[in-house]
Amino acid sequence: MSQIFLRELSESDITDDYLFWFRDDDVTKFLEVDGKSLTKEKVVNYIREGKSTGTYFMYAICLSESKQHIGNLKIGPINKKHNISDLVTVIWNKKYWGKGFATEAIRMGIRLAFEKYGIRKLSASIHSDNIGSIKSYTEAGFFIEGKLKNHYYVDGKYCDLIMVSCFNLAL
Repeated sequence: MSQIFLRELSESDITDDYLFWFRDDDVTKFLEVDGKSLTKEKVVNYIREGKSTGTYFMYAICLSESKQHIGNLKIGPINKKHNISDLVTVIWNKKYWGKGFATEAIRMGIRLAFEKYGIRKLSASIHSDNIGSIKSYTEAGFFIEGKLKNHYYVDGKYCDLIMVSCFNLAL
């Protein structure tokens, strides 16, 4: 039995605890989001926009046993012309870092993207200093496709962008 499950992220998931985790610099260090400016209204509008446009879909990563919401997975933006998409994950509850939950969520996200949304290729852009994410994606079935030198600026220094990808072999 799986340790986690994915379900659609709902407006009721956007609690004070949810917003608290996104204000943690460790959680947002490698994300392209300013967690300190997030409000419930902004997040709810973001969820609604994805659903209404069909360009991205947000999922809650939850523990199977307790149903606790510990992170998010995003499929998108989806480019329907080319059937490609990003797959983004974050385990924002740091109590669950390093326990394999991200890898498991990525595997589930791959299946969901390929089977439900007909995606041909998934990609993720990862900061080279984010060793945990690189490991999670590659263990889940992604491969390193390329590197952009000095692409990001984090903690006063430049680091590379590592591009990882995964193909839907059923297509």
